[in-house]
Amino acid sequence: MLDLDREQLRKTYQLCRTGFLFLSISLIPACIWAVLLMIGFLGDRRLAIWLTQSPWNNWIFTISVWGSLLGTTLLWGRWDNTSWQRRSGLLLFMCLADLVLWFLDRGDGPGLGEGSWFRQNLGQALGWAEFALMASLSGDYLVHLGLSQADDSAKSTRSLAATGAVIWMLRFCEQTNWDAGWPLQRRAFGIQVWLLYLASELIWTIALIQVTALIIASVRQSSRVLREMEHEDQDHELLRLPSESPFQQELVSAKLFGDGTESRFGPE
Repeated sequence: MLDLDREQLRKTYQLCRTGFLFLSISLIPACIWAVLLMIGFLGDRRLAIWLTQSPWNNWIFTISVWGSLLGTTLLWGRWDNTSWQRRSGLLLFMCLADLVLWFLDRGDGPGLGEGSWFRQNLGQALGWAEFALMASLSGDYLVHLGLSQADDSAKSTRSLAATGAVIWMLRFCEQTNWDAGWPLQRRAFGIQVWLLYLASELIWTIALIQVTALIIASVRQSSRVLREMEHEDQDHELLRLPSESPFQQELVSAKLFGDGTESRFGPE
């Protein structure tokens, strides 16, 4: 029973590592793009314009949506803990919502359609909650693997995501033309909204980097634990009793089947 539980635990670690690997693959390109975009906002504005109009923008969004969905699907149901199930299930639901928004954007074309601006902001609203959930799941998982300091990192990331969500909400309310009806449309904005936008994007970039770092750490810790389990299994094989050795089992089988093989210690 212990061997069976150990093997099941090994499979759980392997699936969690694969799930966090998909999440890291989906977030690393987004981190690079967000950093370059922030450099463009604070420095050369032409870089920001090129990034927003580049086809790579759509490719990064596609990788982020599908990678997050696959990674979260692998994490969902891996542990019997009720809190883990609830958070991973909620994250999976949000990833499915992102997938719906992705399909709607593909139908409208790049940046076209009356509801594209509202869908973009809806996706960002979901992103803040996804940051908090990813940080929470990866932090708990790292603590389970023995990295206790990950809990503080996860808490700071969740607090940062909550702060960014508040600033984003203020910017969204100021930037929305509430008199235009449905779907909601953007209106011209002044310096106050621009400052809120920059603050929101800066916090988004920092939170994204922190969440990605936690997820990459989860992949590395999973690999470390799996290597340790493999080494322990190998040591257990070397320390088995002589009667359990493959050579002894071969001799016992030869006697049972009467093939005339003589014991190495002489006739009995």
